[in-house]
Amino acid sequence: MCRQLTIFFSKPHLKTEFPFHGIGNSVFLFIRRLFLIEDCYLAQNPYHKAFWQSKDQGTGSMLKRLKSDLYACGREGLPKEITIKNHRYQHVRTFKHDFFAATGYYETTLDAPPNSIGSLRPVVLKINRIQPFCKIPLSWLGRFLTRREMQILRQLEDLDQVPQLAGSWGKNGFAYLYIDGRSLDEKPSIPDNFFEELEELLGRIHQRHICYIDLNKRGNILVGADGRPYLIDFQISMAWGRSGRICRRFQKEDHYHLLKHKRRLRPDLLSPSQREESYRRSIWIQIHRILAKPFRFLRRGIMRWLYKHGYLMDSADLTSSPENNPNRFR
Repeated sequence: MCRQLTIFFSKPHLKTEFPFHGIGNSVFLFIRRLFLIEDCYLAQNPYHKAFWQSKDQGTGSMLKRLKSDLYACGREGLPKEITIKNHRYQHVRTFKHDFFAATGYYETTLDAPPNSIGSLRPVVLKINRIQPFCKIPLSWLGRFLTRREMQILRQLEDLDQVPQLAGSWGKNGFAYLYIDGRSLDEKPSIPDNFFEELEELLGRIHQRHICYIDLNKRGNILVGADGRPYLIDFQISMAWGRSGRICRRFQKEDHYHLLKHKRRLRPDLLSPSQREESYRRSIWIQIHRILAKPFRFLRRGIMRWLYKHGYLMDSADLTSSPENNPNRFR
Protein backbone atom coordinates (compact mmCIF):
# COMPACT_ATOMS: atom_id res chain seq x y z
CA MET A 1 0.00 0.00 0.00
CA CYS A 2 2.80 2.46 0.83
CA ARG A 3 4.41 1.80 -2.52
CA GLN A 4 1.05 2.25 -4.22
CA LEU A 5 0.44 5.64 -2.58
CA THR A 6 4.01 6.76 -3.31
CA ILE A 7 3.54 6.03 -7.00
CA PHE A 8 0.12 7.61 -6.85
CA PHE A 9 1.29 10.96 -5.45
CA SER A 10 4.10 11.16 -7.95
CA LYS A 11 1.73 11.03 -10.92
CA PRO A 12 2.03 14.00 -13.28
CA HIS A 13 -1.71 14.44 -13.55
CA LEU A 14 -1.76 15.75 -9.96
CA LYS A 15 0.05 18.86 -11.16
CA THR A 16 -2.74 20.14 -13.38
CA GLU A 17 -2.78 23.92 -13.47
CA PHE A 18 -5.31 25.68 -11.25
CA PRO A 19 -6.01 29.43 -11.36
CA PHE A 20 -4.41 30.15 -7.96
CA HIS A 21 -0.90 30.46 -6.67
CA GLY A 22 0.79 29.78 -3.37
CA ILE A 23 -1.49 28.70 -0.52
CA GLY A 24 -4.66 28.61 -2.65
CA ASN A 25 -3.13 26.19 -5.15
CA SER A 26 -1.64 24.02 -2.39
CA VAL A 27 -4.98 23.72 -0.58
CA PHE A 28 -6.76 22.76 -3.78
CA LEU A 29 -4.18 20.12 -4.68
CA PHE A 30 -4.27 18.66 -1.16
CA ILE A 31 -8.07 18.28 -1.24
CA ARG A 32 -7.88 16.92 -4.75
CA ARG A 33 -5.40 14.25 -3.72
CA LEU A 34 -7.65 13.17 -0.87
CA PHE A 35 -10.41 12.50 -3.37
CA LEU A 36 -8.02 10.67 -5.66
CA ILE A 37 -6.90 8.42 -2.79
CA GLU A 38 -10.52 7.60 -2.14
CA ASP A 39 -11.04 6.73 -5.80
CA CYS A 40 -7.99 4.48 -5.52
CA TYR A 41 -9.64 2.51 -2.75
CA LEU A 42 -13.00 2.29 -4.51
CA ALA A 43 -11.67 1.29 -7.92
CA GLN A 44 -12.30 -2.36 -8.72
CA ASN A 45 -8.83 -2.69 -10.20
CA PRO A 46 -6.56 0.06 -8.81
CA TYR A 47 -3.58 -1.31 -10.76
CA HIS A 48 -5.32 -0.99 -14.07
CA LYS A 49 -3.32 1.19 -16.43
CA ALA A 50 -6.38 3.17 -17.51
CA PHE A 51 -7.04 4.17 -13.91
CA TRP A 52 -3.61 5.78 -13.50
CA GLN A 53 -3.73 7.41 -16.91
CA SER A 54 -7.11 9.04 -16.28
CA LYS A 55 -5.94 12.63 -15.85
CA ASP A 56 -9.17 14.13 -14.58
CA GLN A 57 -10.85 11.24 -12.82
CA GLY A 58 -10.05 12.43 -9.31
CA THR A 59 -10.72 16.08 -10.05
CA GLY A 60 -14.00 15.18 -11.70
CA SER A 61 -15.01 13.15 -8.66
CA MET A 62 -14.28 16.03 -6.31
CA LEU A 63 -15.96 18.71 -8.40
CA LYS A 64 -18.97 16.51 -9.02
CA ARG A 65 -19.49 16.30 -5.28
CA LEU A 66 -18.96 20.04 -4.93
CA LYS A 67 -22.10 20.56 -7.00
CA SER A 68 -23.99 19.36 -3.93
CA ASP A 69 -21.53 20.10 -1.14
CA LEU A 70 -21.37 23.83 -1.85
CA TYR A 71 -25.04 24.18 -0.87
CA ALA A 72 -26.69 23.74 2.53
CA CYS A 73 -29.40 21.45 1.15
CA GLY A 74 -27.39 19.89 -1.64
CA ARG A 75 -28.15 20.17 -5.33
CA GLU A 76 -31.82 19.28 -4.81
CA GLY A 77 -32.50 22.45 -2.84
CA LEU A 78 -35.57 23.14 -0.74
CA PRO A 79 -38.43 20.63 -0.46
CA LYS A 80 -41.37 21.11 -2.81
CA GLU A 81 -43.93 20.71 -0.05
CA ILE A 82 -43.80 21.01 3.74
CA THR A 83 -46.15 20.63 6.69
CA ILE A 84 -45.98 23.10 9.56
CA LYS A 85 -48.39 22.57 12.48
CA ASN A 86 -50.77 20.51 10.31
CA HIS A 87 -50.75 23.17 7.57
CA ARG A 88 -49.44 22.15 4.18
CA TYR A 89 -47.35 24.61 2.19
CA GLN A 90 -46.02 24.49 -1.35
CA HIS A 91 -42.67 25.88 -2.49
CA VAL A 92 -43.00 28.94 -4.74
CA ARG A 93 -39.48 30.30 -5.04
CA THR A 94 -36.07 30.24 -3.40
CA PHE A 95 -34.70 33.47 -2.00
CA LYS A 96 -31.22 32.31 -1.15
CA HIS A 97 -29.22 29.09 -1.06
CA ASP A 98 -25.62 29.22 0.09
CA PHE A 99 -23.20 27.09 2.09
CA PHE A 100 -24.86 27.62 5.47
CA ALA A 101 -28.58 27.88 4.77
CA ALA A 102 -31.39 27.85 2.23
CA THR A 103 -34.38 30.18 2.43
CA GLY A 104 -37.56 29.96 0.39
CA TYR A 105 -41.09 31.30 0.03
CA TYR A 106 -44.06 28.95 0.59
CA GLU A 107 -47.81 29.36 0.17
CA THR A 108 -50.57 27.23 1.62
CA THR A 109 -52.04 24.47 -0.53
CA LEU A 110 -55.73 24.38 -1.45
CA ASP A 111 -56.55 21.71 1.11
CA ALA A 112 -55.45 23.86 4.07
CA PRO A 113 -58.32 24.55 6.54
CA PRO A 114 -59.64 27.98 5.46
CA ASN A 115 -60.65 29.03 8.98
CA SER A 116 -57.49 27.94 10.79
CA ILE A 117 -55.29 30.61 12.31
CA GLY A 118 -52.44 31.58 10.00
CA SER A 119 -53.39 29.03 7.33
CA LEU A 120 -53.69 31.68 4.64
CA ARG A 121 -50.45 33.42 5.53
CA PRO A 122 -47.44 32.52 3.38
CA VAL A 123 -44.31 31.48 5.25
CA VAL A 124 -40.57 31.50 4.73
CA LEU A 125 -38.76 28.22 5.35
CA LYS A 126 -35.15 28.40 6.45
CA ILE A 127 -33.09 25.19 6.50
CA ASN A 128 -29.63 25.36 7.98
CA ARG A 129 -26.79 23.11 6.83
CA ILE A 130 -27.75 19.43 6.35
CA GLN A 131 -25.41 18.46 3.48
CA PRO A 132 -21.97 16.99 4.30
CA PHE A 133 -18.92 18.74 2.87
CA CYS A 134 -16.23 16.50 1.39
CA LYS A 135 -17.90 13.66 3.32
CA ILE A 136 -17.51 15.54 6.60
CA PRO A 137 -20.91 15.56 8.41
CA LEU A 138 -22.13 19.10 9.06
CA SER A 139 -25.78 18.59 9.98
CA TRP A 140 -24.77 19.14 13.63
CA LEU A 141 -23.79 22.70 12.67
CA GLY A 142 -27.18 23.23 11.05
CA ARG A 143 -28.97 21.99 14.17
CA PHE A 144 -26.89 24.30 16.35
CA LEU A 145 -27.63 27.35 14.16
CA THR A 146 -31.33 26.50 14.05
CA ARG A 147 -31.62 26.22 17.83
CA ARG A 148 -29.75 29.49 18.36
CA GLU A 149 -31.80 31.50 15.90
CA MET A 150 -35.14 30.12 17.09
CA GLN A 151 -34.19 30.90 20.68
CA ILE A 152 -33.38 34.50 19.78
CA LEU A 153 -36.61 34.91 17.78
CA ARG A 154 -38.62 33.63 20.76
CA GLN A 155 -36.99 36.31 22.91
CA LEU A 156 -38.16 38.90 20.35
CA GLU A 157 -41.62 37.48 19.65
CA ASP A 158 -43.34 40.58 21.04
CA LEU A 159 -41.67 42.73 18.35
CA ASP A 160 -43.66 42.74 15.10
CA GLN A 161 -40.71 43.98 13.00
CA VAL A 162 -38.73 40.74 13.22
CA PRO A 163 -39.63 37.27 11.90
CA GLN A 164 -42.55 35.66 13.74
CA LEU A 165 -42.05 31.92 14.16
CA ALA A 166 -44.64 29.67 12.53
CA GLY A 167 -43.07 26.39 13.65
CA SER A 168 -40.10 24.08 13.29
CA TRP A 169 -39.27 21.82 10.34
CA GLY A 170 -37.26 18.81 11.36
CA LYS A 171 -34.14 19.46 13.41
CA ASN A 172 -32.41 21.80 10.96
CA GLY A 173 -35.17 24.12 9.84
CA PHE A 174 -37.93 26.47 10.91
CA ALA A 175 -40.60 28.60 9.27
CA TYR A 176 -41.67 32.16 9.98
CA LEU A 177 -44.49 34.31 8.64
CA TYR A 178 -43.59 36.03 5.39
CA ILE A 179 -42.83 39.76 5.64
CA ASP A 180 -44.03 41.69 2.62
CA GLY A 181 -41.33 44.16 1.65
CA ARG A 182 -38.11 44.80 -0.25
CA SER A 183 -34.55 44.69 1.05
CA LEU A 184 -32.22 47.67 0.88
CA ASP A 185 -30.24 45.71 -1.72
CA GLU A 186 -33.22 46.12 -4.06
CA LYS A 187 -32.95 49.91 -3.76
CA PRO A 188 -36.52 50.67 -2.70
CA SER A 189 -37.86 54.12 -1.92
CA ILE A 190 -36.89 54.89 1.68
CA PRO A 191 -39.33 56.97 3.78
CA ASP A 192 -37.96 59.96 5.67
CA ASN A 193 -38.59 58.37 9.07
CA PHE A 194 -37.26 54.92 8.09
CA PHE A 195 -33.85 55.10 9.77
CA GLU A 196 -35.28 56.69 12.91
CA GLU A 197 -37.67 53.75 13.26
CA LEU A 198 -34.87 51.31 12.47
CA GLU A 199 -32.79 52.84 15.26
CA GLU A 200 -35.74 52.44 17.65
CA LEU A 201 -36.16 48.80 16.61
CA LEU A 202 -32.45 48.15 17.10
CA GLY A 203 -32.65 49.80 20.52
CA ARG A 204 -35.48 47.48 21.60
CA ILE A 205 -33.43 44.49 20.46
CA HIS A 206 -30.40 45.75 22.36
CA GLN A 207 -32.48 46.20 25.52
CA ARG A 208 -32.88 42.42 25.59
CA HIS A 209 -29.07 42.04 25.61
CA ILE A 210 -29.08 40.82 22.00
CA CYS A 211 -26.50 41.92 19.42
CA TYR A 212 -27.68 41.73 15.83
CA ILE A 213 -24.10 41.70 14.42
CA ASP A 214 -25.12 41.19 10.75
CA LEU A 215 -26.39 44.73 10.09
CA ASN A 216 -23.57 45.23 7.62
CA LYS A 217 -25.63 43.36 5.00
CA ARG A 218 -28.29 45.50 3.38
CA GLY A 219 -30.16 42.36 2.35
CA ASN A 220 -31.08 41.79 6.00
CA ILE A 221 -32.94 45.11 6.25
CA LEU A 222 -36.40 45.28 4.70
CA VAL A 223 -38.58 48.23 3.82
CA GLY A 224 -41.99 46.77 4.50
CA ALA A 225 -45.05 47.33 2.33
CA ASP A 226 -46.18 49.64 5.14
CA GLY A 227 -42.93 51.64 4.91
CA ARG A 228 -41.65 50.39 8.27
CA PRO A 229 -38.22 48.77 8.80
CA TYR A 230 -37.91 45.02 9.42
CA LEU A 231 -34.88 42.92 10.33
CA ILE A 232 -34.46 39.32 9.17
CA ASP A 233 -31.75 36.65 9.43
CA PHE A 234 -30.63 36.39 13.06
CA GLN A 235 -28.31 33.48 12.23
CA ILE A 236 -25.14 34.98 13.70
CA SER A 237 -26.83 37.24 16.27
CA MET A 238 -25.83 36.73 19.89
CA ALA A 239 -27.87 36.80 23.09
CA TRP A 240 -26.15 37.62 26.37
CA GLY A 241 -27.33 37.11 29.93
CA ARG A 242 -26.46 40.71 30.75
CA SER A 243 -25.13 43.80 29.07
CA GLY A 244 -21.41 43.31 29.59
CA ARG A 245 -18.46 44.93 27.85
CA ILE A 246 -18.45 42.51 24.89
CA CYS A 247 -22.19 42.88 24.40
CA ARG A 248 -21.96 46.68 24.38
CA ARG A 249 -19.05 46.48 21.93
CA PHE A 250 -21.09 44.49 19.40
CA GLN A 251 -24.11 46.74 19.88
CA LYS A 252 -21.97 49.77 19.16
CA GLU A 253 -20.91 48.15 15.87
CA ASP A 254 -24.60 47.62 15.04
CA HIS A 255 -25.14 51.34 15.46
CA TYR A 256 -22.13 52.14 13.25
CA HIS A 257 -23.50 50.00 10.40
CA LEU A 258 -26.91 51.65 10.71
CA LEU A 259 -25.38 55.12 10.29
CA LYS A 260 -23.24 53.86 7.41
CA HIS A 261 -26.37 52.71 5.53
CA LYS A 262 -28.09 55.98 6.31
CA ARG A 263 -25.13 57.95 4.93
CA ARG A 264 -25.07 55.93 1.72
CA LEU A 265 -28.81 55.74 1.10
CA ARG A 266 -30.29 58.90 2.67
CA PRO A 267 -27.40 61.30 3.34
CA ASP A 268 -29.85 64.21 3.44
CA LEU A 269 -31.17 62.92 6.78
CA LEU A 270 -27.82 62.79 8.56
CA SER A 271 -26.95 65.30 11.24
CA PRO A 272 -23.33 66.57 11.31
CA SER A 273 -22.53 64.41 14.34
CA GLN A 274 -24.06 61.32 12.72
CA ARG A 275 -22.08 61.90 9.55
CA GLU A 276 -18.86 62.09 11.52
CA GLU A 277 -19.74 58.96 13.48
CA SER A 278 -20.61 57.03 10.29
CA TYR A 279 -16.96 57.32 9.19
CA ARG A 280 -15.54 56.33 12.57
CA ARG A 281 -14.59 52.67 12.22
CA SER A 282 -13.58 50.94 15.41
CA ILE A 283 -10.27 49.15 15.66
CA TRP A 284 -12.18 45.83 15.63
CA ILE A 285 -13.80 46.56 12.28
CA GLN A 286 -10.44 47.60 10.86
CA ILE A 287 -8.81 44.38 12.10
CA HIS A 288 -11.69 42.31 10.71
CA ARG A 289 -11.33 43.89 7.28
CA ILE A 290 -7.58 43.33 7.22
CA LEU A 291 -7.97 39.66 8.15
CA ALA A 292 -10.98 39.04 5.93
CA LYS A 293 -9.58 40.60 2.76
CA PRO A 294 -7.24 37.71 1.75
CA PHE A 295 -9.94 35.16 2.54
CA ARG A 296 -12.51 37.09 0.48
CA PHE A 297 -10.08 37.34 -2.44
CA LEU A 298 -9.44 33.59 -2.35
CA ARG A 299 -13.12 32.74 -1.95
CA ARG A 300 -14.21 34.92 -4.86
CA GLY A 301 -11.49 33.47 -7.06
CA ILE A 302 -12.64 29.94 -6.26
CA MET A 303 -16.30 30.88 -6.83
CA ARG A 304 -15.45 32.54 -10.13
CA TRP A 305 -13.68 29.39 -11.30
CA LEU A 306 -16.51 27.13 -10.12
CA TYR A 307 -19.15 29.28 -11.79
CA LYS A 308 -17.18 29.41 -15.03
CA HIS A 309 -17.05 25.59 -15.12
CA GLY A 310 -20.72 25.14 -14.27
CA TYR A 311 -20.50 24.06 -10.63
CA LEU A 312 -22.65 26.85 -9.20
CA MET A 313 -26.39 27.03 -9.60
CA ASP A 314 -27.78 29.45 -12.14
CA SER A 315 -31.49 28.72 -11.95
CA ALA A 316 -34.31 31.03 -12.95
CA ASP A 317 -36.00 29.89 -9.73
CA LEU A 318 -33.20 31.29 -7.57
CA THR A 319 -33.85 34.90 -6.57
CA SER A 320 -30.54 35.52 -4.86
CA SER A 321 -29.30 38.51 -2.97
CA PRO A 322 -26.25 40.14 -4.60
CA GLU A 323 -23.86 38.50 -2.12
CA ASN A 324 -25.11 35.05 -3.17
CA ASN A 325 -25.86 35.61 -6.86
CA PRO A 326 -23.44 33.51 -8.96
CA ASN A 327 -23.81 35.91 -11.89
CA ARG A 328 -21.36 38.24 -10.18
CA PHE A 329 -18.61 35.63 -10.59
CA ARG A 330 -18.75 35.76 -14.37
